[in-house]
Amino acid sequence: MNESNSQFEQRKRDHIRIALDPRSQTDGQNGLDSIELIHEALPEMDFKEVDISTSFVFNGDAIPLSSPIFISSMTAGHEKGREINEALARLSDRRQILMGVGSQRRELEDSNAAEEWARVRKQAPKAKLLGNIGIAQLIKSPIDKVRRLVDSTEAVALFIHLNPLQEALQPEGTRDFKNGLNAIENLVKMVNVPVIVKEVGCGFSKETLKRLEGTGIFAVDVSGKGGTHWGRVEGYRSQESEMLYKVAQTFSNWGISTVQSMLNAKEARVPFEIWASGGVRNGLEIGKLCALGAAKVGVAKPFLEAALNGDGALEELLNKLELELKITMFCTGSRTLKDLQTKRVTQ
Repeated sequence: MNESNSQFEQRKRDHIRIALDPRSQTDGQNGLDSIELIHEALPEMDFKEVDISTSFVFNGDAIPLSSPIFISSMTAGHEKGREINEALARLSDRRQILMGVGSQRRELEDSNAAEEWARVRKQAPKAKLLGNIGIAQLIKSPIDKVRRLVDSTEAVALFIHLNPLQEALQPEGTRDFKNGLNAIENLVKMVNVPVIVKEVGCGFSKETLKRLEGTGIFAVDVSGKGGTHWGRVEGYRSQESEMLYKVAQTFSNWGISTVQSMLNAKEARVPFEIWASGGVRNGLEIGKLCALGAAKVGVAKPFLEAALNGDGALEELLNKLELELKITMFCTGSRTLKDLQTKRVTQ
């Protein structure tokens, strides 16, 4: 279904408003409450030695990062989205963390939409941005248009988001996912940045992860159930009397949890990096996911809420997350993130 610019902007405003509604959250379903790290009473280190720095390495080039925390993709393409992205990009610039941009779908048909990123880049020239396009749009779009999405953001990588439930429940949804695997494989061959495949909150099965094995992708962000549930968000965009609202209630807890998705990835033994997101709310949960094998961990809703309150709130949030991660590492006897990944977890 074709949308006008005003309809697109209204949809994106709806997404922000409803995503912040507690009814759209699958709190407690990410599985992280069941994961326990083993306490080390005698760490044999100075807390100052704990190092949460990491890097983003592709084809031999390494981008240094202050931590494994990244800002998960949220919104783009409307005035409020621009303000949010500018604030988040400034944080990425100042603190050298990765930032996923919101869907760049609008740019495929409206070249003026790329101006948003020119404004962002003026304020945050050193931000480490990750471009973003949906699989349904990738399937239908010429590769040169997709390349322009990378160019417009000066992205260091490109997210391909998979969202079948969201598209099925969205009134304007694009529901043709046929040939998606081929589209991903072709894209990897045609762009000069790493491609990261991500869900939007419903996770990954072992079988799907295995199907992605031969595509040449750089990473998968499992983005499991446990945070903002886009099936719920789309349902709440419809009126209670409408069919999509009623059907969305049936699927309100659909998905594979963040923890189960991570366990699926470990069992699948895939050759690409595994990133994690989905209901991550604090640095202890980030530490648990790193211990489960996540190379990077995404946080969305807390950053969205903080961005609405300005740069100071964003700095405070990131400081809190990083301190919590450092304490997690100190109390497990882990000097580095690599050490943390060797620690035993119980479930």
